Amino acid sequence: MVKNFEANDHGGMILSSRSSIISSVIIVIMVFSAVGGYVFLTNQYVPSNIAVVVIDPGFGDRSMADQAYEGLFTGEVVVSYDFTVADDVDDLEIIIDGIAGDQNHDVILVIGTEVGLAAAVDTVAQTYPNQRFGFIGGFVDQPNVASATFAHDEAAFLAGALAANLAVDNVNRTGVVGIIASVAADPVVAELIDGFLQGLDYANQTLGNVVLLPVVFVGSYNDSSTAEVYAKNMWNPALGNASVIFAPVRASILGIREAMEYANLTWFGNTTNHEPFVIAAEGDQNYIGNPDVDIRTGPSWVATSVVPRSDLAVFRIINATLWDDFMGGYDYGGIDGMGTLENGGIGLADMTEFQNVNWVTNAMINMTTDYRLAIINGTITLS
Repeated sequence: MVKNFEANDHGGMILSSRSSIISSVIIVIMVFSAVGGYVFLTNQYVPSNIAVVVIDPGFGDRSMADQAYEGLFTGEVVVSYDFTVADDVDDLEIIIDGIAGDQNHDVILVIGTEVGLAAAVDTVAQTYPNQRFGFIGGFVDQPNVASATFAHDEAAFLAGALAANLAVDNVNRTGVVGIIASVAADPVVAELIDGFLQGLDYANQTLGNVVLLPVVFVGSYNDSSTAEVYAKNMWNPALGNASVIFAPVRASILGIREAMEYANLTWFGNTTNHEPFVIAAEGDQNYIGNPDVDIRTGPSWVATSVVPRSDLAVFRIINATLWDDFMGGYDYGGIDGMGTLENGGIGLADMTEFQNVNWVTNAMINMTTDYRLAIINGTITLS
C-alpha cells in the first residue's frame, strides 16, 4: 500500500469576475469534420445561434473550458456564438434562464463541473421544455438536455501509475508524490483523485517504496498564488521532498508553473534527472512544463495530462443540433455514451510530443498502454 496521511482542505481565495457577454461572433470554419463529412446550413446569411455559458474564470483557464472551446471550431459550420461568463452557479442559472426566455438560440451550452451546476441546468430546462441545452461536465436527465460526462477515474488511474514510476525511476528521485487539487467538493476533482490514488497504489504493489503526501486543496479554480505556495512546499526537500505532483487545479496551473521554475533553480538544478514533475488534468496542459510556455516546444516537466475529450463532445452536440438529430437525456461524452478509455472519450495526453526519454521513459509509456488495455478488458477493475 502507498503510505499516506489524512487529507485536508486548506481553502484559498476565489478570484471574481463580473457576468458579461464577452463576445458575439459569426464563425465560418473550413475544416473537414471528425466524422468524415461536412455540416451544411441552407441559408448562409442566417447562421444558427448558440449560447455558450461558463463560470469564472471562464475561457483562458488552460483547462476544462479551453478544451471544450476547441470543439466549437471543429468542422465546417456557420454559427453565431454568444459567450457569457457567470460569477458562480447562482449567477449562471439566472443567465441561462434569461437566454432561454429570449428564445433566440438553437442550443445553450453550459460548461462546468461545479457543485449545484447540474441542478441549475435541470431547473431551467424544466422551465423551458422547448429550449435545447448542452451540458458539458455533468448529466441532466431531461428530454431537452444533451449531456457529456467522462470516466475521469479511468484515465487518472493511468496517471497515478505513471506518477509512481516517475517518483522512483532513479536514485535521485525521492519516491514522494503529492496532490494539489482545486475544490474539494467538486465531484470530478474527487473522482480524479480517487482514480489517481488507485493507480498509484496499484503500481506501488510492485515498486513498494512510494510515499504519498497529504492532499491539499487550493479552494478555488483560479488562485495561482496559493497553488504556487503549496507546490513549493511539496518540492522543498526540507518539507514535502516530492518528486511528482498531481495537479488538477485548472487555471491555478500557472502557479504550479512558477513553483516548477523556483524548485528547479533552488533545489533540483544541479541534480541529474531530478526534475519538478507534474501530471495535470481536465485539459491538455503538457505545454505548461515547456522551457517557454508560449513557444510550446522542447522537453516538458508536465509528463502528461488527464484529458476528457470535451472538445469532441461539444462538436457532437452542435452537430446533432444543426442536423436536427439532438437527443436529450443522452450522454455525448464518447461516441457511444459516457467518455471512457475504451471509446476514446478520455485518456492521457500524448507523452511523446515533449518527451525527454531520461524523464518519461518508453517503458513508462508502454506501461500506461498496458494498463489502459487491462482496464478496458476488465483485468484491472476500479472501485
